[in-house]
Amino acid sequence: MAQRQRRCFSSASRATTAHSTDTGKGNYFQFFQIPKHPNLDVAALQKKYHHIQRLVHPDQQQVQAREQQAEGADVPPATAASPPPFACLSGAAKSSVDISTYANAAYETLRTPYLRCRYLSRLVKAEEVKGGPLSAAEEEELLVEDDRRTMKAREVRPDTPMSDDFLMEMLSVNELIFAGDSSDEDVRRQWSVLHFDLEDRAVGYFKDAVKSWNDGDMGAFHHIVQEWTYVSTALGNLKERMLE
Repeated sequence: MAQRQRRCFSSASRATTAHSTDTGKGNYFQFFQIPKHPNLDVAALQKKYHHIQRLVHPDQQQVQAREQQAEGADVPPATAASPPPFACLSGAAKSSVDISTYANAAYETLRTPYLRCRYLSRLVKAEEVKGGPLSAAEEEELLVEDDRRTMKAREVRPDTPMSDDFLMEMLSVNELIFAGDSSDEDVRRQWSVLHFDLEDRAVGYFKDAVKSWNDGDMGAFHHIVQEWTYVSTALGNLKERMLE
């Protein structure tokens, strides 16, 4: 028993040190110990996330139940054999809130293709601004978006201008979304067609983003994410209007 406690204390010390505010928690991919790539196993990510939440909040088992109910997913609970991102953290009360908060932000970002690719774009741009790899603390700072950091990134790598055709199209899309009368059946039919189109385009952007990442073409990757941002914003606004 004493030997097990020593092992547990040692593991907790290493985990707390690796993810403390002094050293930084690293980027979201490193935090969950998964490859830094646009494509990932969402089910595996979910298991790691719930495992962390059980370690830092052992009395909140309903976290996984709520997630499965919302997703309609049949994801089995993580077992002792699951690869633990943190070990024996029950005594690390001081860092539990920070770890839980960071885990929430990381999970919500990585679980969806657009936010995942957007985060990767920000991560790469931050490395380009620095001119080399970021420290774990610098990566952790990306949790909060900073306008000054964004402007600096644009100075180092200016955004590729959007084409006039694309901007005009987005203008028309937004006009249909915001100027349309939600009580008009014809408008709602147009919204349904637009919803399908925007969803389809999002799938296409993701495929293109994965390809450009695999090819090492970061310029194309950033531009895809930039266009995708317009489409994602329009899609979010459209979904809200369709609920009226």
